Amino acid sequence: MIEIYNIEQETVIKTITVNPFIQKDSDKILQEIGGIYKKFNPLPEKGLLVKIPLDPAIHVANQWVNTLVDELIIFYPEEDEPFILIYDDENSTYFFTVDRKVPEEILFTLLFHH
Repeated sequence: MIEIYNIEQETVIKTITVNPFIQKDSDKILQEIGGIYKKFNPLPEKGLLVKIPLDPAIHVANQWVNTLVDELIIFYPEEDEPFILIYDDENSTYFFTVDRKVPEEILFTLLFHH
């Protein structure tokens, strides 16, 4: 299940079954990583977090990581651009910037079309 989490309230506000469209859009996000997210403390105090399980896992290979990703976490800070968190095969965390359009389309779809 996809979980939409309110960061400030520390609660899951919605769960949704994964579907092929979200899996495809998640793949698109992962293939279009823009760069390393460079904030010292990347976890926002306000906003939403969307946890998307990926089955099958998606292979990501770029200058920072070469791994299979089985979960994508998208952060939607209240006052900043969306960014993502992934784990590699050894459970190391990576925060990346992404093209803004696709994450916003995913959030809109999850919140308003289910």
